[in-house]
Amino acid sequence: MVKQYRIKSTSNHSAHGEDIILRQTKTTRLLFRPQLVDNVNDSNASVRGTFIFQKKNMKNKWEDYKELDNNRLKADEWIKLDIKSSELLKLMTELNAYYEIHKEYGINPGFNKYNLIEKELHNILELVNDDQELLEILSNRSNGEFIIDTVKWIANKDEPSKIIDQLKNAEDKELERLNTYISITNIKKLLDKWDSNRNEKNEEYWQKLFKENSWIISQIFATPLVFFQDKAYLGGKGLSNKGGKEVDFIYQNGFTKDVSLIEIKTPNTSLLSKEYRNNVFSIHNDLSGAIVQVLSYKEKIQRDYNAINADTISDFSVFNPICVVIAGNIKELEGSEIQSFELYRKELKNVIVITFDELYEKIKHLLDLISDE
Repeated sequence: MVKQYRIKSTSNHSAHGEDIILRQTKTTRLLFRPQLVDNVNDSNASVRGTFIFQKKNMKNKWEDYKELDNNRLKADEWIKLDIKSSELLKLMTELNAYYEIHKEYGINPGFNKYNLIEKELHNILELVNDDQELLEILSNRSNGEFIIDTVKWIANKDEPSKIIDQLKNAEDKELERLNTYISITNIKKLLDKWDSNRNEKNEEYWQKLFKENSWIISQIFATPLVFFQDKAYLGGKGLSNKGGKEVDFIYQNGFTKDVSLIEIKTPNTSLLSKEYRNNVFSIHNDLSGAIVQVLSYKEKIQRDYNAINADTISDFSVFNPICVVIAGNIKELEGSEIQSFELYRKELKNVIVITFDELYEKIKHLLDLISDE
């Protein structure tokens, strides 16, 4: 990415940069006004500046808010200015650019524009500078296709490890930023897909979605669980080929090897039935049936553990498997319905009941957490 910085000299040894807006509402904003200087005492200390709080005036124009003068503070008075992590990161990033401009160009008279290439792009340019094949890929492919072709190019090189080693030379913060961007993009795509299909009644659709994004179900647990197997056949068929038990997903604790059994229904699954007594509602057969079903899986895998484990390539344990049922939407309940549902599921032993919209919100909170870093 190339970014342009505009610098205007104020003397032979100083110049003003553009305001760095750190925080803004409709009527107020906090900014930092950078200034480049030729520091005779320390040439590396070439940037200084001022924090300024602004408000919009009656003409809808920004003006510096000058009601409080720091120089007039008394001995027992003080000012506290909180800067959020994202704001501080923006400030440091922008100031680093001004240090680079002064180091490279110094202070030139008049108004000047400087284009800086971010380090991520600079590393890529260095990587492909001497490779004509890759340069052709990057210049000829349209709108994102070059990314796929570039990955193929790396994979088909005689010694791809050398390219990977060069990529490792990128600074940790750059790789971390790239990884964060990828994570944010993937989560947003998942939430968009989930939201546009929230009324999908086909269980196979949701089972496929959770299989392709196996980390989703891991968010339910406090301990680190990873995907182990889907559509796991637990036996149980007789001579008539009936009565087989096939659990939707099995997750496993990476340390203890203990498994958890996951039963997936749909967002349309009914949670409650009709009112049983005044403000007391019965649990719907669809939900109670799913709970009994996953408990039967638990009984089967514990009872036939030795036989099932013998036919499984990866080792696993069944100390006391946790059972999970994902079904329905809690937002469809209200008042005493929510109370009946919560009273029921909180009393369940070894069975976690979580609704689709609750799990959706957990993923949204995860996205907010990553985006705020």
